[in-house]
Amino acid sequence: MKKKWIVPGMLVLVLAMLLTACDKKMMFIASESGSKIKASYKLFSGTDDKKVKLKSGETLTVDYKSKVERGELTIALYDPDGELVKDFNTGETGSEEITAGKDGTYKFIITGEGAKGSYEIKFSTE
Repeated sequence: MKKKWIVPGMLVLVLAMLLTACDKKMMFIASESGSKIKASYKLFSGTDDKKVKLKSGETLTVDYKSKVERGELTIALYDPDGELVKDFNTGETGSEEITAGKDGTYKFIITGEGAKGSYEIKFSTE
């Protein structure tokens, strides 16, 4: 009699683990173009990203702004090796110039934890 509950019990356990590992986005409105990414949301728990190809010595100019009404939001830029290049201040507006140290694909990673608000990142290269 107990054996018939093993398979459904395991299925429920696996589904619960998968659902807790998923990104949560509620009323998440985002847009992305070649050199811009922006979003506004009532709930953002998870990650979003934007890739940028740079050559060594190129300058990446980043204009950013974010609003955090609740929760936590981080915006960071990583080099092709996954090393942190710049951690941007959230809840602020700013501009940064970053010189690429090596050729490759750099990645903006935006992470929310129970966040409510918005972000916008615009960039150009020289």
